[in-house]
Amino acid sequence: MRRGQYPNPTFLNKAEGIKKERHTKLIAAIVIVVLLVLLGLVIEAGARMQTIYEEDYPDLVGVATATTVDITETDSSQLEPSGTAVEETSETEVTETLPVPVIITETTQETIDPTDLSAEEFVEQEPFYFRTSYPLQTISHERRDVLLDSLKQNVQDYIANNPNERICFRYVNLDNGETMGLNDLDPIVPAGAFALPIEMTYWHRVSMGFGSPNYVQTYDGSYVPGNSSNIVSTYPVGKMFYLRTLANLAVTTNDDYALSVILDRCNGIGTVWNYVSGISGYTNFTAPAAYTDYAGVLMNGEGRTSCYDMAAYAGALYFGYIREPQIYQPLINDLYYSSIRSPFATSFGEDTPILHVSGRNETFHAYTDIAIIDASEPIVLIVYSECASYDRAATIQADISGFVARYLQACHE
Repeated sequence: MRRGQYPNPTFLNKAEGIKKERHTKLIAAIVIVVLLVLLGLVIEAGARMQTIYEEDYPDLVGVATATTVDITETDSSQLEPSGTAVEETSETEVTETLPVPVIITETTQETIDPTDLSAEEFVEQEPFYFRTSYPLQTISHERRDVLLDSLKQNVQDYIANNPNERICFRYVNLDNGETMGLNDLDPIVPAGAFALPIEMTYWHRVSMGFGSPNYVQTYDGSYVPGNSSNIVSTYPVGKMFYLRTLANLAVTTNDDYALSVILDRCNGIGTVWNYVSGISGYTNFTAPAAYTDYAGVLMNGEGRTSCYDMAAYAGALYFGYIREPQIYQPLINDLYYSSIRSPFATSFGEDTPILHVSGRNETFHAYTDIAIIDASEPIVLIVYSECASYDRAATIQADISGFVARYLQACHE
């Protein structure tokens, strides 16, 4: 081939360069478009998360520069049992306007300076710790099974011998997993005892960074008449409290105002239910529940739970504390240092640690005591009763807890 027939090398080089340049520009354009799309997605996701954050945790928005927090008190109807009552012997449905639960508490008289509105520092008491070891049972497993059957029969007979009272009961052994219950799936009105799952939710949220017990709440005087609160009856409007103080009073004295603030800090009863229903949700606290009360009246309303659920919450608290004591130590302390004496102490003795919270609703004649008892074996015990009076309820709770105490004693004789 003659020399003139070969392609011009200069031309080929220029063509190849133009091709590479176009290819590079195309790749660069594609990368830029992808980056812009990803940036848009990140911005949209951030905006969505900010919206969710503001809706779910309004008490944390803007708190970085805040030292004092004023909030509107939670609507107490979130905890108020509601619904309709129907006489079984009548075909006419009677709708009741139910007052808020009345919880009478034991309080200590203090000298209050009405001009001092500052928040008083909360002083933690000596931490309570569960035992690290427990005595071994001294009887055979077969013998223990027989005794457990006797325990169930004793409680069953007790309930049958008191037909004009509604009694629900559940026992859970935190050491060996032993359980036993009677009427423990029936709906109950827990009243102030529902502070247990509310406070469990609160301290869980605190551990996740949603709020702090060192925040300050100012009492603004807005309160529903009929509830029982030493804060409302004692302190002037404008008095400030640390949330740690209110969390303590909600458990140790059943203070309704304190509990309403803690509930508000949990973002309402819906948030509480979303959390504790993951532990146990046999009876939905936020949905109507139908049952017949101790007087034979058919009831249907919200604000009910069950002994089964409440015992599960107490058990979850115990094991949660064992795993992460730094989260739940304040609540464990409050349950242990309750200002209200548990009727269970009559059976187990004053020296046995009883970590409890009680509930008392005089409208429904509903009385609850739920406890983690650090006896010869760690247990959860709850006794609920609807009866004529608080004194009668205390007798019922003492009698039934006596069966459990004697059962455990027999297992270690």
